[in-house]
Amino acid sequence: MKKFIIKILLISSLLSSISYSEVINKIEINGNSRIKNETILGLANIKLNKNYTAGQINNFQKKLYESNFFKLVNFEFKNNVLFINVSENPIIDFYYINGVKSKIREDFFYNSLNLGPNKIFSEYFLKTDIEKIKNNYLEGGYLDVKILPEISQISGNALNVVINIIEGKNYKVRRVYFSGNTFFSPSTLLDVISTSEHSWWKFLSSVTNYNQNRIVFDKSLLKNFYLDNGFYDVQIISADTNFIKNKGVDLTFSINSGNKYNFSNFKIFDKNNNLRKKDIFNIKKIIEKDLKNTYSRSTLIRIQNKIINYLNLNNIEFVDLNISANKQKKNKIDITFDFYKTDRLFVNLINIKGNSITEEAVIRNNLSFSEGDTFTRKKLDDSLKKLRNTGIFSDNKITSKKIENELVDIEVNVEEQPTGSISAGLGVGSAESSIGGELKEKNLFGKGIVSNANVRFGTQKISGSINAIIPDYNNTGNKVGVSLFALSTEFDNAGYESKKIGTSAFTEYNLFEDISLNYGLGFDLDKISTNENASSLYKSRAGNYITYKTFYNIDNDKRDRNFKPTSGYKTGFGQSLAVPGSDISYLSNNVYSNFYHQIKKGYVFNVKAGLNTINSIGDDDIKLSDRNFLSSKKLRGFESYGIGPVDGKDHIGGNYSFYSTIGSTFPNPLPEKWNADSIVFIDAGNVWGVDFDSSKDSNKLRSSVGIGLDWTSPLGPLSFTYAEVLSSASTDKEESFSFQIGSSF
Repeated sequence: MKKFIIKILLISSLLSSISYSEVINKIEINGNSRIKNETILGLANIKLNKNYTAGQINNFQKKLYESNFFKLVNFEFKNNVLFINVSENPIIDFYYINGVKSKIREDFFYNSLNLGPNKIFSEYFLKTDIEKIKNNYLEGGYLDVKILPEISQISGNALNVVINIIEGKNYKVRRVYFSGNTFFSPSTLLDVISTSEHSWWKFLSSVTNYNQNRIVFDKSLLKNFYLDNGFYDVQIISADTNFIKNKGVDLTFSINSGNKYNFSNFKIFDKNNNLRKKDIFNIKKIIEKDLKNTYSRSTLIRIQNKIINYLNLNNIEFVDLNISANKQKKNKIDITFDFYKTDRLFVNLINIKGNSITEEAVIRNNLSFSEGDTFTRKKLDDSLKKLRNTGIFSDNKITSKKIENELVDIEVNVEEQPTGSISAGLGVGSAESSIGGELKEKNLFGKGIVSNANVRFGTQKISGSINAIIPDYNNTGNKVGVSLFALSTEFDNAGYESKKIGTSAFTEYNLFEDISLNYGLGFDLDKISTNENASSLYKSRAGNYITYKTFYNIDNDKRDRNFKPTSGYKTGFGQSLAVPGSDISYLSNNVYSNFYHQIKKGYVFNVKAGLNTINSIGDDDIKLSDRNFLSSKKLRGFESYGIGPVDGKDHIGGNYSFYSTIGSTFPNPLPEKWNADSIVFIDAGNVWGVDFDSSKDSNKLRSSVGIGLDWTSPLGPLSFTYAEVLSSASTDKEESFSFQIGSSF
């Protein structure tokens, strides 16, 4: 009986604590001097004349602590009055980081740490800042770094904060050894890992610093390399370090490779009949094409990705694949491909986080799903690709959480990046130099509108344009764009000048997945004037010309991303027709193809080619301003508009132009965080054909070879190119060196 009574009392006590609540009729705040009462109430989210449980009150108190505005928060109740007693964290009056030898590192600390002049001081901020400083130095090879903060109180609730840093020695990786390795050369394994042996020419590179986190990463790289080369049982036992006094660190990876295995047989299981016979046949072809002799983990991943892509393209939803490897005798491995049915999932809520500038509608319009839609892996991948291609975000993550039965909540986390840029460029050539600039914004008013204005001044050409693209016009999902341009070209030796202004408007929408149609209308006015140096032909062509045109383009974009793609291709075809009513009618054609393939990390192979044609409809010649030229970006080593038919010493363009590029990126000694790409290339192209005879028109293919560097520098994007001409005509204008530099905001 006694035990029963005790149980009853405990239950009653519990229930009373749960049901305990207070009605707050009045709030009094004490102890605050800087933080306004309204701010405190807003942080706690407390409202008058509402009934709150003890648990809710405790949560309010927790929120105030989490703001880091206060070092002490106390709640008291008296006669339905809530007394909030606080003690504010002090303000930093003087703040200094002492002992940092690198100006770049020092600037990074001042810009990224929590503490700073006129900021709130808290022990939590101090602790996290010290940890961040320490990790930064450890990643840089400073293993002995010491961080010694000095905190001193001055008049009032203010502090002086000095962060003293004793950097110590910077440890470099002197030598890297591989113990137990009997199948690969040390140089081969050195190319596999991210750590590099220190050399004088790598003084700017961070990969030679002793970094424990990098070494852990290197162990996984080594293991994956062995797994990709047949060693199913490989173990990376350890990564041992030997500190050599005043000389650096020797690093030894201990490897137990085990036996080398080959693929044997494979089986496909589909016990729930998720696939048609046709699908199983096609999947077998995919497997047989890639499944070679030597066991390879990456081969299985590649096959899995191809199969998943096949399922997506053929609208086979809610089917997933599990691949298992089974060791057999004589170092053979059998592979099982098991297809199974997954739950049908529907999107319940979509929560978007991380956007402070970009409107939520812009993000939602780039998602391949909305509330109530089915949710699949393909839709997730497509959404990530679309968000990445906007150029608005530096990072995107989409996570799903099953809440009940077939419903999932989706969380989309985006990380915004600077979308505006100001750039300036300079071209130095054998016959003409130019300077230009561009102002660009990829997220105007936070609506995802892409706008830019550019101008270029050259010794012969002056051009400028203003462009804007609305990515989701009137919530239709279609792009709408408009452009205004002006171009003035002066051909002194030929004796004439062209001044051209115009405008165009277009709309773009998807015909199919990855295939888009762009069509629109354009208008331009071209004023051609001559002087005494002009030929009789050109003098007869002087006057004002009006052109009305319609155009379309079809693009098939299979690249993994728009900016710096690493795989896939993009092909396109377009036509432009100068319609009746124009002074000179014509038909132009444009076809191009770009291909990308990542050979291995840092090496992205690319092939580009394009052909342009323009021919008059009728007996009139194509105007100079409408003829085809090649820019220095498509045929490096030559000036823009610097090859093809000439009149006197000036290039006048042609009816046909062709360009092609074979190139690749390759690693360089610059730190990875600098985001610098080295490139090597071979360009070829030509401009030929005019509506009248030209003795200077050469059909000889022009070509060049060169190197370049694209670097996202602290000052902004920097592009450098040096090209050596391999073949040319005597009338060509060469441009061996060019660079462009800009800044972002």
